[in-house]
Amino acid sequence: MISFVVTCHNYGKYLQKCVESILDNDKSFLREIIIINDSSKDNTEYVAKKLKKKTQKIKYFKKNFNSLSKSINFGIKKSKSEWITKIDADDYVSNKFISSLYNQLIKKKLDYICGNIMEIDDKGKKIKTINQNFKKFNNFNYPMGSGSIFNKKLWRAVGGFDENLKFQDDFDFWLKIKKKQNFNKGYINQSHYFYLKHTGNMSHNFLKKNCAKLYVILKNLI
Repeated sequence: MISFVVTCHNYGKYLQKCVESILDNDKSFLREIIIINDSSKDNTEYVAKKLKKKTQKIKYFKKNFNSLSKSINFGIKKSKSEWITKIDADDYVSNKFISSLYNQLIKKKLDYICGNIMEIDDKGKKIKTINQNFKKFNNFNYPMGSGSIFNKKLWRAVGGFDENLKFQDDFDFWLKIKKKQNFNKGYINQSHYFYLKHTGNMSHNFLKKNCAKLYVILKNLI
């Protein structure tokens, strides 16, 4: 069974759609949804508590980390499942997300799996499909951490997400996973994760993002 870690910083207006998309999946595979409200100033808490009343599978925590990686690690530590997937509160998944990826995890005895990402605009219109076949990647490309499923043992083995990073924590996490040859990694050529492109995305900070990427590359070469 899978634990979803939903990180939310001022994304209250997207949170309900995100959580409901998870609940639309096969609940026999779903252990819990852990919502981390990190330093939000909007209606995140109201929405989260309203959602929590729907099902006991939802757990809610309010923190003031002001750090995405700290929120993720906190959520994983609180999780009860050995299988983890993280999702940003402004994104959502298809109703086949869990069954499609989890079945492959079990069938192929994997420790990590990812699929493709469907990038959409705020009207739900497709912008592009992001192919995440890491077997074709070079050292500058990486699968998004969100939308992948990984074993908690793998997360422990690589030391979790680097809490010193404000940007490129996914990239750092992937490079650490890539080094672990004793863990099995897989990919499916399907798109079940929807990445919402909007002005509030952290990825818009081009300079900080690329400076952080250079730092992460050097960090993992040492």
